[in-house]
Amino acid sequence: MGFKASNTIIGKADPTMGLPILTQEEIFHILQIVGESKFSGKEVEKIFQLTLKLQKMYLDLNKFKDK
Repeated sequence: MGFKASNTIIGKADPTMGLPILTQEEIFHILQIVGESKFSGKEVEKIFQLTLKLQKMYLDLNKFKDK
């Protein structure tokens, strides 16, 4: 006896599966901490990029929550 699979993709896995997901409140808290902190030099660009990602996550979660 055996089984039949109709849509099996070999070699492709979701690398994000099992990673923890931040809640909207957690993202908001991190953004508040970043907003109250002072950065200088090389840190500024990295913090800016990270903040943009967090803000997008926050807004996307807000849109998802409204649906």
